[in-house]
Amino acid sequence: MTSPQHTPSGDTRAAGDGPAVLVIVNSPTSGPRRLGDWLAESGLRVVEKLGSEGLPDSIEGYDGLVMLGGGMMPDDDVKGPWLPAERDLAAQAIDADLPTLGICLGGQLLAHVAGGEVRADHGPKERGATLICPNDLGRSDRLLGTLGEGAPMIENHQDMITELPPGSVLLASSAALANQAFRIGRHVRGLQFHPEASAESLSGWDDAAMSTEGYSLAELVAAAREVDAANTAAARDLVAAFAAEVRAEARRSGAANGLDAAVGSDIQGLDGVLRDAAARVSTAAESVLLQRLDPRTLAQAPACVAAVTFRGEVVAVQAHGRPRLDDSETTARTVFRIASMTKSFLAATALSLRDDGLLDLSDPAARFIPGIDRASMPDTRTGFDATLEELLSNRSGLAEDNPWGDDHLPAPRGEIAGVIEEGLTLSAYPGTTYQYSNLGVSLVGRAIEARTHRPVDEVIAERILNPLGLSMTRPKASLYPEGTDLAAGYRTVDSGETFTAQPVLDAGALGCIGELYSDVADLATWMHFLGSAFDDFHDPAHEAVLSAATRRRMQTAHTLMLTTDWPFEGKNLDGAGYGYGVIVEADHRFGRIVQHSGGLPGYSSHMCWHPASGVGVVVMANSDSFGTWRVAGDLLRGVLEAAGAPSASVTLWPQTLDAARRLDAAVISGRCIGVEHYRLARNVLRDATTEERHARLERALERTGPILPDPGPLESRILTAEGPASLRWRIPCRDGALIADMRMVGLADPLVQAFSVSVAGPDGRKPIGEGSRASDHHRVAWPED
Repeated sequence: MTSPQHTPSGDTRAAGDGPAVLVIVNSPTSGPRRLGDWLAESGLRVVEKLGSEGLPDSIEGYDGLVMLGGGMMPDDDVKGPWLPAERDLAAQAIDADLPTLGICLGGQLLAHVAGGEVRADHGPKERGATLICPNDLGRSDRLLGTLGEGAPMIENHQDMITELPPGSVLLASSAALANQAFRIGRHVRGLQFHPEASAESLSGWDDAAMSTEGYSLAELVAAAREVDAANTAAARDLVAAFAAEVRAEARRSGAANGLDAAVGSDIQGLDGVLRDAAARVSTAAESVLLQRLDPRTLAQAPACVAAVTFRGEVVAVQAHGRPRLDDSETTARTVFRIASMTKSFLAATALSLRDDGLLDLSDPAARFIPGIDRASMPDTRTGFDATLEELLSNRSGLAEDNPWGDDHLPAPRGEIAGVIEEGLTLSAYPGTTYQYSNLGVSLVGRAIEARTHRPVDEVIAERILNPLGLSMTRPKASLYPEGTDLAAGYRTVDSGETFTAQPVLDAGALGCIGELYSDVADLATWMHFLGSAFDDFHDPAHEAVLSAATRRRMQTAHTLMLTTDWPFEGKNLDGAGYGYGVIVEADHRFGRIVQHSGGLPGYSSHMCWHPASGVGVVVMANSDSFGTWRVAGDLLRGVLEAAGAPSASVTLWPQTLDAARRLDAAVISGRCIGVEHYRLARNVLRDATTEERHARLERALERTGPILPDPGPLESRILTAEGPASLRWRIPCRDGALIADMRMVGLADPLVQAFSVSVAGPDGRKPIGEGSRASDHHRVAWPED
């Protein structure tokens, strides 16, 4: 392996307080070049270390690691006596999931350390500008996604990674080489190509050496210059995304000590959120912020705070105004009343009691609430037989009562009991229709008290707030220490020209559905606690509070909502419903988004999160005229769009991948499918015989031309999967492509129950005529062989 020739720069660039990146130079003539300059321009402190002069013992103190190329194998300790130390640093980076870029030798070293295979002087040599094409996973990756469908990068190698490390994921390939880029964990990436090298770097190569291999150096340089603009743009974007990831991880690790540093009175704070949480800032995302946090919007409340979170950490926040209309300024630690967002905490508490066998949500509410059985539909004898589960999911038949519920939040228990005893009039048959009932959900709190013989707010604190460390989430303002920055509530009737202070509504019989106060840090933890239930890896501490299975049920729609109603205005949804204490959206682009608003006289709040990416948004204001739901929803989608977030993450069954490989090989060989292919359900060949399928394939190939002789491994051609039992992949042809779709049935030994091959449309990713789907943006992973 050889690397483009370049003279390394000095030891340190951009000296200062920015996050530090260790750059290991393995050859004196192969330094970081423009990569170092770009990292420094991004505010990072670049520390270059020449391997032959000694390397640090630890990655401690560094926020990122870059390992450059060099003319040796990753275990050639004779030629590179420092390589054992470099391998140890690489192992530390992998263990810590430190943002890392291994380039050429550096990438091969990562593969070697993590258990992959690297072979010397093996496989096709790649010299000069080479088209690097991300696969489906690569296009969803924060760094490799910057290359789009493909971008030219400089190559110069004769050694190659022949097997990726176990558990790593392939991100990009070239026409000659499958393993051009891979990722270990979330932040460690290996590259075979050189983003630090430009077209001019080639001019220093050994012309005689190139000639012996049959290359013309002049032609290589000319070809590289033709694509230099595209190369530079893509390489700069990739390095910028890496720098953003370094900053994000550095900020997350120091968030507890430096949260207030992210607070500002201008838009720059939220622009930093986008860089850190999504690592791919775009003009579209910035325009969302400008539209939704413009002066006209901000004028609707004396104070507001907006935060973007990632996996439970506030990555940056925008604070505005004066929380009490005095000289104090709003900060990230300002506490606001979150009103109906309290319902999610009540729901989690009820589910916790259910899991412990202390509360049966299938019980009728009448078992716990005296007189509720007198509720009925007008002019009928249909009585009230709703269960606790139907109360919790807002389909009890009780009428929508938002203004009434707000007004009666402090009502004494006896008053609400009297209202119930007098008899309630239902507006729908129990169990049939979504209607948001504060009274109905509050009755779940009464059931909790009946079963535990304790006030519901104490049970919420004991089972949810305290175990999660949500110390800034409390049911009463009087429970906060003196000096806590509590936002007072206000109302405006003249679009923010004047504000009138609102009295504090104490929590009475309806308190359990709207009494809580909180801050953005606690809500970041809360959103991650819920959203992380969809991760493959679960935090044992979270499991001890409420199991992932129960949290997933909480965030699943149980009651259908009409997507033309509030709060779905302007959203492109495939569906929506009420879960337990939260609203669940099926976004047409991003899949599952979970959210809930809170509103009381003087306050407005909204939280929303995207479980597939771990990104969340909280917006709180101390005026009920402030449309936090719209601001938060637009901000979340802006971040997700800028980041190219997947709509879901799917891990295939081993049988799905195995069956797809066999069917793919059959189609490529021209045999289509027949009885010799195992794992076919009986219906497959009855739906269409082998002869019929072969005729269809021939007709399709008349439009696409013949299948390419070497289409590449199936994994590099995967497009999407709706779930672990399905798969869609691309089969490249001379004049187009075929799209293969397969679906399994989940028996003990899963069988293929459907398989089809279609002509690809102009984008090469979907059959002709098929519309967009959320599943187009699924991130697909597959099991190890």
